[in-house]
Amino acid sequence: STIAQQSDWRLCWLKDLADELREEGAPVLTSTGILDRLLISRLSLDPKIMARSDDPDIINVLAGMVQDETVFEYLTGCWKRLHAANREVSRLNFTSSEKERWRITSDKTRNLLLSYCGMTLEDPSMFPQPDTKPTGPAEFLPILLALTPSGPGTTPSDHSSAHISHNALGPSDLLPFLNDMALVAEQAISEIITPTLSLFFQEWFKLPRPDILGDEWRRYLGAVVTLVLVKPIAACLPSLSIWMASGVTPEKVEWQSLLGPLTRLSVYPREFPQIWKLNFSNPTNRKRADIDANKSNLRHTLNSLQNSLFTIYNSIIRASPAAREEVLHFFGLVARLNQKRAGMQVDYRNVSSDGFMTNLHYVLLKLFEPAMDVRYSKIDKVDPEYLRSSKLVEIGDETKIRASKEEADEYYSISVEKSSNFITEVFYLCNVFQHLGIVKTIAQRGKAERNMIDIEKQLKQSEASRAEWTGNPALEAQGEAAIAKLKADLAILHASLHAYDTQLLDPVFYRLNLTFLGFMMTWLVRLVDPHRHHPSPTITLPLSSEAPQQFRMLPEYFFDNVVEYCDFLSRYDPNAFDSSDKDTFITFAITFLSPGYVNNPFLKAKLVSVLAHGLYPVGYWRKGPMFDRLSYHPLSTQYLMPTLIRFFIDVEMTGGHTQFWDKFNFRRDISRIVKSMWENPLHREAFVQSRKDDFDQFIKFINMLMSDTTFHLEESLTNLAKINHIESLKANAAEWDDRPETERSDLAQQLRQAESSAPFHTQMGLDHVKLIRDFTATTKEPFVTAEIVDRLAATLDENVVMLVGPKMQDLRVADPDRFSFKPKELLAAIAQIYLNLAGEADFIRAVANDGRSYSKELFERFARILKNRAIMTDAEVAEVISFTQKVEDMRATVMMEDERDIPDEFLGGSLPLMKDPVILPVSRVVIDRSTIRTVLLSKELDPFNNMPLKLEDCIPDTELKAKIDAWSADTAVKRSDVMEVDDL
Repeated sequence: STIAQQSDWRLCWLKDLADELREEGAPVLTSTGILDRLLISRLSLDPKIMARSDDPDIINVLAGMVQDETVFEYLTGCWKRLHAANREVSRLNFTSSEKERWRITSDKTRNLLLSYCGMTLEDPSMFPQPDTKPTGPAEFLPILLALTPSGPGTTPSDHSSAHISHNALGPSDLLPFLNDMALVAEQAISEIITPTLSLFFQEWFKLPRPDILGDEWRRYLGAVVTLVLVKPIAACLPSLSIWMASGVTPEKVEWQSLLGPLTRLSVYPREFPQIWKLNFSNPTNRKRADIDANKSNLRHTLNSLQNSLFTIYNSIIRASPAAREEVLHFFGLVARLNQKRAGMQVDYRNVSSDGFMTNLHYVLLKLFEPAMDVRYSKIDKVDPEYLRSSKLVEIGDETKIRASKEEADEYYSISVEKSSNFITEVFYLCNVFQHLGIVKTIAQRGKAERNMIDIEKQLKQSEASRAEWTGNPALEAQGEAAIAKLKADLAILHASLHAYDTQLLDPVFYRLNLTFLGFMMTWLVRLVDPHRHHPSPTITLPLSSEAPQQFRMLPEYFFDNVVEYCDFLSRYDPNAFDSSDKDTFITFAITFLSPGYVNNPFLKAKLVSVLAHGLYPVGYWRKGPMFDRLSYHPLSTQYLMPTLIRFFIDVEMTGGHTQFWDKFNFRRDISRIVKSMWENPLHREAFVQSRKDDFDQFIKFINMLMSDTTFHLEESLTNLAKINHIESLKANAAEWDDRPETERSDLAQQLRQAESSAPFHTQMGLDHVKLIRDFTATTKEPFVTAEIVDRLAATLDENVVMLVGPKMQDLRVADPDRFSFKPKELLAAIAQIYLNLAGEADFIRAVANDGRSYSKELFERFARILKNRAIMTDAEVAEVISFTQKVEDMRATVMMEDERDIPDEFLGGSLPLMKDPVILPVSRVVIDRSTIRTVLLSKELDPFNNMPLKLEDCIPDTELKAKIDAWSADTAVKRSDVMEVDDL
């Protein structure tokens, strides 16, 4: 008691323990031998009992104790003082033996203090505690949360309020304390930390709005980050019962897992509508700078969140092999639970949220980042047969890149038992989360955008109908209410799109994801490279006819992940691609547009779509951000043109129920690329070379191009004529109002349909005519073959009739630009085609044979319009006139030939004289080779019995050909004799 008195009772006199030691005959001195008894004796002091004592010594001891101090606060105070003593000892000049004795004493004291800290956190009732403070987990949690202070406007937890002892742990003390505790109580650390983590999420879910608005979420995230910085704590987390609930469902996994509630945080509109309401509501009334600033602030917050999440998951993975396996198992389980997200129709109430999937995807990308060096030095560490042995990723009924279900089932039924490396597992997990996560979120965004476009159309129609309500209060009120609702819905969708784009177009995320996709594209190309050396050196084309089995058996979503994400960026942020991205994608696209490697034509079409979108002007890029790289990429200059020609043919039949219309969209992108590259002599040379390499394929291409051109021009001119007709009817208001309401409604519907359809067909028709103009300037031979030349002449002549003949008045519409109607450009392109082929006798003959549309008077009027409207120069108009004279001369020759008496056996049915007769192998019909070639261009069937037929199967009728040649020669001599007599 004397020492306690001398310290003014700041030192605690353990009177009862001193009495016990005297009774035992032991020295009444502190020593390491009785540390445990000293600590228990001190912790057992109960201020409430002591306050009722009449022993003045007890009252003095009580007076020296810290008021309302918890057991945990006392123990941590001791720990802090011990640390301070250790620092002081290190500065003093003790001998080595003295320092060693101190180390032993210090370590034993520290271990004892921390053991009791752990016990009191597990069971705070072990020793007397004050009634005025929370104890156990409720005491420790506020200490964790205090590491990251709340920002303005947030309220700290009630548990962290007043009466904090000076012995309590401060922010700077916590990490050393946790490290010490984990070192001392490593085996029991899970039992110590579990109650606090359970309380952690109870408190989280009490928050009125657990989202990334404000700073409250930072306190909780910071607490977890601090915990996982302690390796034993990080290692034990996956083994805790609260790591993930057993039997968890897809929609609950983010709520019933340890890290789920923090991992689900995002700005996506479905899960967090309050974010778009606060930052993007009424976007049309906000300044663009305001919206951009809000996006920037939210992205900064997202980056902070995602980087902290990566720190958490990465720390656990690195804590121990067992922890790593459990984290990977968690990712795999989330993927398997969310297989329904891959469906066409997804009920988002029954799957995990977009934010949860996106953030897990980000973590996986960061985990894979070390493997993505510029030299692809780790590319061979990814095992292409991993899916045959994987327990994480299931591909079950997933469509394969180029394998039937039966082939895939057989392949995967043979399991390959082998351990997988970390790089392989994360690579495949990145792919599955791309497939189930970001790609599906992009699809949802697309759906919202389409809904917005539909509502905009409805709003425009409703506002245009206001005149019909005038004078009818009931209809007027109903109509205005409908307009108000449409505007409100439009504002919500518009704001939602801004929220989607905040996260989907976050540069930090898409830069990381593009790097991964670049790695995957390179890996896929390497997989089909016969030498397996790509990218050093780059793959050489053409590929072998049969794709490697390992490639064919991969899930189709490997390919889909690339094309969907790159297509999205090419439309909404084409500047996202750097030069390396572009080169990688161009190599990937040209490689896999090769036939025989990818079954799904829609995926190949997306490759073309990305290239095409990269050729539209945007910002600094006057010819599009992809133009420079596509113009001179080595594979592009040699293989782009022949690849596009082949794909133009392949999309004729996609297998879908909308294949007739699908092909036009696909070919629009092809046309865009060809048009952009045409000025480059390397690409023009490749185009011409493709004709030489496979003339039959090239003829198929020209035939389909002609078919499309004819269809688009017919649809365009028909729709323009309909628009002109209905606009003329509406111009006479009195007569229009006299028409029955049903008739007016029907005509209005026809007008809307024509107005909707006309721009597409008009633009496509013009683009195709310009392509033919460019092609005929470079390579004429395919356009004057028997299969093509008559169709080409007829199409050109028919459009000249429509554009300069009597029906041209029917094409006048109020706003030609609205429908992409540019008659001068169309006439100029058509005229140039005539001039390009003016030296070809077969083309002149085809125009002369066109009795349906061609006339000398028509072409004379054509020439006058070209001159008077300054569509062509005088010299060019003179060439048109000269061409017209050539046609007239040919007509005279044709008329003379028609007067010949041709033997029936030399005629191809109702067709002219055969030049190269062949016998069809099954039907045995004799027909000219050019005629059957034309038929087979559309469908490889014998037209007389619908049996499969290829041109090479046709049998040359050499005997008949000899007869025809002899007769033709004899007739030519006789005709020459007649001409010589006439000349006399």
